[in-house]
Amino acid sequence: MKKLLATMVMGLMWSGSAFTEVVSKNPKYLKRGFGYDEVHIANYQKKELHKHNYTIIKDPTGTSPFKLIENFSPRKGDCGTAGHFYKANRVKIGSGTTDCNSNRLRLEVAIKHFRTGKKDKNVWVSYYIYIPDTKENFNDKFLQPYITQFYGSNKEGGGQNRGGYGPQFSASIYNGKLTMDGVTLVDKENLKGKWHLIEFNILYSKTNGHVKAYINGELKVDRIGFETSKHSHAQIKYGSYSHPEYGGASYPAGYQFPSHTIYFAGFSISRDRSKLLTSKKL
Repeated sequence: MKKLLATMVMGLMWSGSAFTEVVSKNPKYLKRGFGYDEVHIANYQKKELHKHNYTIIKDPTGTSPFKLIENFSPRKGDCGTAGHFYKANRVKIGSGTTDCNSNRLRLEVAIKHFRTGKKDKNVWVSYYIYIPDTKENFNDKFLQPYITQFYGSNKEGGGQNRGGYGPQFSASIYNGKLTMDGVTLVDKENLKGKWHLIEFNILYSKTNGHVKAYINGELKVDRIGFETSKHSHAQIKYGSYSHPEYGGASYPAGYQFPSHTIYFAGFSISRDRSKLLTSKKL
């Protein structure tokens, strides 16, 4: 009886608003389609993977277009010790700058680097996002995480951004709003407690690229006619990533980013918008 009870408890977790069934802690469990299924939890060493708080769970909201969702619930103080790569300087895994020694709170799924090449390449990225509407969730003015990062890199990397470049484009939760490059995608009053469909369209180009962002089908960002392919490869990360040097805030001494929860559903990448997993649910 005790063994059965322990098994039942291990299969349940607090998802930010309710107990729900955990299906997996491995992001590879889900199919993202179209050759982009090679993923990993960013900046954690393999021996540390049991420590992170990423889970695939049955939808606790009852309103997701997908039965299974990705639960990103980074906890205060969580961090990985995989070393960062800056410019051409490589550091050994577990040494140099890490999330743990630089006060970062990160829980992201990283898609394997893909080649953007010399020719123009059109890429669509889409998912549903949900911020649980609880008193504790996102009630700290200093919590302003990236939720999606589009990186450039000059070398295909297995686990790190070996080109050492910051994100070329990114979406974040800033001052309670969902934003991208200074543009409000979803305002504070409407962000929590609802599923929002986000679609990004990037034309990687040396001369005439574009970046577009749609929220629930409405075009919100439309940047055209500039260089979007500065490097040979690109990488996409999504989840939650907080860094004390980002956001323009002055942090109190000893500050640590608080625990919080974000749900993602139906993440996929495609060259064709109609083939995105989210498009099939419309």
